[in-house]
Amino acid sequence: MIEKQMHRPLSEGALLPSGLEQANLRALDAEGMPCFFWSTGRFCFEVNFYLLGLWRDGRVSLSNKGGTARRYAMQISHLIRFLELNRISITTISDSYFEFFIKGLCSEVNADGGLVRVPNTVRDIGSRCLDFLSVMSEEFGFHGYVSKTGVVRGYKIEVRQRRERNSQFRKIAWYHPSFPLSSSDDRRSPIAPSDISALRLAARSRPPLVAARLKTLISVLINTGCRRAEAARIKVEDIMKAFRSKVSHPLLRIPSVKGDRGFRVLPVPHVVIDSWVSYIEGDRLDLIEKRRSVDSDFVDHGFLFLNAISADPIAIDTITNDISDLRKMAGLTSRAHPHMFRHRFITEKFKDLIVKYDLENTDVMRRAIANADVIKRVLQEWTGHKLVESLDHYIHIAFRELARMEKVVDATLAQAAASDLLRQLDDFESEFRLNLLSEDEFNRMSLKTVREYYRFHAKR
Repeated sequence: MIEKQMHRPLSEGALLPSGLEQANLRALDAEGMPCFFWSTGRFCFEVNFYLLGLWRDGRVSLSNKGGTARRYAMQISHLIRFLELNRISITTISDSYFEFFIKGLCSEVNADGGLVRVPNTVRDIGSRCLDFLSVMSEEFGFHGYVSKTGVVRGYKIEVRQRRERNSQFRKIAWYHPSFPLSSSDDRRSPIAPSDISALRLAARSRPPLVAARLKTLISVLINTGCRRAEAARIKVEDIMKAFRSKVSHPLLRIPSVKGDRGFRVLPVPHVVIDSWVSYIEGDRLDLIEKRRSVDSDFVDHGFLFLNAISADPIAIDTITNDISDLRKMAGLTSRAHPHMFRHRFITEKFKDLIVKYDLENTDVMRRAIANADVIKRVLQEWTGHKLVESLDHYIHIAFRELARMEKVVDATLAQAAASDLLRQLDDFESEFRLNLLSEDEFNRMSLKTVREYYRFHAKR
C-alpha cells in the first residue's frame, strides 16, 4: 500500500506574512513551502508551526521544490504517521514509544527484503523529530519534555560533546540512546579522476548543443566545487567580469544557497574561464538566437546553462539527471552525482595546499605545531561551508603551521592553472581524434588556449 504524502507545496506566487505583529509586517515569497496535513486531511498546526518558524528565521530553504523545508516535512511525517497509528499525541509520547519509533525505522524492509534505511538516515530522521518535539512541547508549556532527564530522553548536542565524541554525534544536532551507530559515510566520497574522464568522453556523444553544455558543466563543477543549485544560478555577467580582469586567477562570484551573504567568490584559472567564455559566445549564443528566431520577444535571462530546446534556465534537477545519464552512457559501476565533484574539489585543494607547503617548508614543517585552522579558513571561503568543522572530514594527514600562507596559495593556484591547461589541450585532441573538430579548429583553439595561459602566467 502506497502511503499518501502528508504535505503539499504552496503554489507559484504564494505569499506569507513575515510575522503576526502589524508593525513592519511584510509579505514574503513562500512558493514551494510545504503545507502539512494529518492523514485524515486535517490541517496539522504543529508541523506547520515548526516549519514556518524555521523558514521565518532563515534556517530552511524553499529552492528547488521546497528545499530543506520539504526534506524536514518528509522526515517528520514518519513520526506523525507513528503517532496516528498508535493513537498518541505529540505531547504524550513517552521515551519508550520514541525508542519503539526508532527501532521501527531501523527494521523496515523493502520488497526485496533489504533495509529501507541505512543507520545514518535513521539518525537524521530521529534528530529532526527530536527537535520538532522539543519546539512543540516548549510551545505548549511542557518545559524540559525532551531532555536528558525528560519524558523523552533526547538532548541537543553541544559543540564540546561533538568534538570529544564525533563518531557518536556526527552529522546530527539531537541524540537519543536508541539511535543506531553511525554507518560509514560514503556520501562525501570524491569522484574519481578516471570517472571524470569517462563522463567527459560520454558527453561528446550527445547532440552538439547538449554536449557543449555538459562539457562546460563538468568544468564548472570541477573548478568551483559549487553545489548543483549554485551551478544552475551562475550568471554570464559574472563570468565575463572575471574574464575581463587582468589577473591569472580572477575572483568569480558564485551564488550561494547557504549562508546570509547570497554569494561567495573564489579564484578560478583564467584559462578555464576563457573556455567558458567560448561556450557563452558560441553554443550558448546559438541557442539564444535559435529561440529568438521563433519568439522575437524572448529576452536573454543571463544564466549560464540553458535548456537545449527552450533556452530557458535549466532546472536544478537537470544537473543531477545530466550526470546520471552520462554515468550510464559511460558504463560506470561506481556512483557519480554532482555533489561528488564538490568533494573532489575540496579534497584536491587540501592536497595541493598541504603538499606544496610540505615541499617548500620542510624545516619549518618539522618544527611546527599541528594546526589546520588557516587552511580550513581558506577552503571555507572558497566552498561556502557554514561551519569550518564541516571540512574536518577531508583532512587525512597531520597539518603543520603555515608560516608563508600567501606564497603557498599563489604557488598552488599556478600549479592548478598548468593542470587545467593540459586538460584543455587533451580535450581538444580527443575531440579532434573523434572527428568532432576539424584540423583548423583544433589548431586554432589549442593556440588560443596556450596564448591565453601564457598571457597570465609567463611572468609568474
